[in-house]
Amino acid sequence: MADAPPLFRTATVTTMAGDAAHPPARSDERTVTSPSVTLIPVLWLIGAVSLVIALIWQFLVAQRNWLVAQEPTLRPVLSAMCACEVTWPREPEAVLIESSSFAENPEGGYIVQLRLKNTQHHPVAMPALELSLTDLQDQVLVRRVFTADELSAKDHVQALRDVRATLNFDLDDKVSQRITGFRAFIFYP
Repeated sequence: MADAPPLFRTATVTTMAGDAAHPPARSDERTVTSPSVTLIPVLWLIGAVSLVIALIWQFLVAQRNWLVAQEPTLRPVLSAMCACEVTWPREPEAVLIESSSFAENPEGGYIVQLRLKNTQHHPVAMPALELSLTDLQDQVLVRRVFTADELSAKDHVQALRDVRATLNFDLDDKVSQRITGFRAFIFYP
């Protein structure tokens, strides 16, 4: 039995020494555990916790604008955490044009007046405005985009509030003689 591996030598000797009715007593029974066996659950736990933390961080970064709209005091924390700009949420369906008018300004040029309303229960970013001036056939003669800064001094529209904007501009005489209408469209660039 000298050629048998160490694990089987003990089993072979034990079987030969005792009989089936009375197995020999084991005097020194030790359980040997490998260090890698106890390390595996710890590594799984560390990996799972790391993944959960990464998922939470990713959610916070992705939803940073909405979170700041809900709780403005989070702005410095979220800005530092993701090392990025935290702005107001951009929700095109939230801002509506409540009223608009286009007319010649008595002092020269033209004037557009708008009233934009936020329908959400949290602040949203101020949108940009695309103004198209049309002729009798409803063909666009002039199109101009006004940025959020040109529309208002604020960078956002408060929850369930409106913002009024007045825009003054001049047009070429050839174009101004053909203008009969306008279209206003708000969007986020």
